[in-house]
Amino acid sequence: MNNTTITTPETENGEKYILEVNNLKEYFPISKSFLKKNIVYLKAVDDVSLTLDAGKTVGIVGESGCGKSTLGRTILRLYEPTAGEIIFDGDHIENLKGEALRRKRPEFQMIFQDPYSSLSPRMTVGEIVSEAVRQHKIVPKTELRSYVLDMMEKCGLQAHHYDRYPHEFSGGQRQRIGIARALVMHPEFIIADEPISALDVSIRAQVLNLMAKLQRERGLTYLFISHDLSVMRFICDRIAVVHKGVIVELSDTEELFSHPLHPYTQALLSAIPMPDPERERTKVLKVYDPSVHDYSSDKPFFTEIRPGHFIWANEKELQTYRDVLNQGLS
Repeated sequence: MNNTTITTPETENGEKYILEVNNLKEYFPISKSFLKKNIVYLKAVDDVSLTLDAGKTVGIVGESGCGKSTLGRTILRLYEPTAGEIIFDGDHIENLKGEALRRKRPEFQMIFQDPYSSLSPRMTVGEIVSEAVRQHKIVPKTELRSYVLDMMEKCGLQAHHYDRYPHEFSGGQRQRIGIARALVMHPEFIIADEPISALDVSIRAQVLNLMAKLQRERGLTYLFISHDLSVMRFICDRIAVVHKGVIVELSDTEELFSHPLHPYTQALLSAIPMPDPERERTKVLKVYDPSVHDYSSDKPFFTEIRPGHFIWANEKELQTYRDVLNQGLS
């Protein structure tokens, strides 16, 4: 299994990283016998280790059902981890309970995939954005409205939106409400779970540009979850490729696009649409076949194959990947 903590070059040079995940597991029981023996588990997150540098964006990419959203929710303690460590800003949070966890929550927030279902239809925009501020007493009651209006404006919303309801807004505007709700707590770290997948193509760039702008202004750290590698290339510093709960490849973004090694990564990259209609029509899609791996005796492990580039492979595969890299760099 994966017993390697993944560190980025910035971390190795001594700069601060904001999140460290070590051997994280999230298993869900899917069947068990009458006597609760022989329980079968769905291994949604399987021994994942990861670090994030402050102010950077790391992408988690994979097909639907690969475990990427579960990984994000487990890191934020929306799910109880089965095993492993979650160290946020130097503090272990994997075992925090009750009031201790509640006090920590303002420091890490989440932007959800569906901007409509994540917003209460019975609450106004002002109530939605200010709810956590009131609960955590971030500002005095007399300053609450002006404080929330200021954050709404930073997210591209207007003052007259304060007393309106979510159904009165477009998808892009609703996602701006979700972003304002997350940022109003002044978090250091945000997990964005497919934040633009439910939006029209015409407004996706607007939301991505807003997130990039807010990151520059506030020094935010993002864990950006998506199935779309073309979007990842625009916003992410590094990308981790997840298959069946395991990170199979991780590298700097441009390195992943120029030198993909794992066959699953190659299959995902081949599915990216091409702007040229003729090239799109004639391109050959790569299909990932897990049976190409023979792990019966030579077990896989996660290792750094070149600086900053990690791969899930056994010894035989590692030699093949090294040969590929040497040929590509010669």
